[in-house]
Amino acid sequence: MRLETNSDTTALLLAAALAGDLDTLRRLLSPSGGSGRAERLPGDYPVSPLMAAAAAGHERVVELLLECGCDAALRDPGGRTAAWYARRSGHHHLAERLDTVVDKDKTIW
Repeated sequence: MRLETNSDTTALLLAAALAGDLDTLRRLLSPSGGSGRAERLPGDYPVSPLMAAAAAGHERVVELLLECGCDAALRDPGGRTAAWYARRSGHHHLAERLDTVVDKDKTIW
């Protein structure tokens, strides 16, 4: 995912993910095609946008973030993944989806 790293954009990205605001996210993100990983937010943000969207249960936002290259296996400082946040918030179907992405990425062909 490509992302401007100034603090205003960072705050907007995280807020949009948490609120489920697809239009704002689409304006802030562009598919990376595998180049340039920016899953970790600069500054003092302990969670990624994917973790925030998963916690809020925003399936379409989670899918958009995954399409833009967010890493579902990324862990916060406490070792928790986006799937953990989804599961903890009662979004078990979303947690299973995120677990599937992580498992698929671990498969070696």
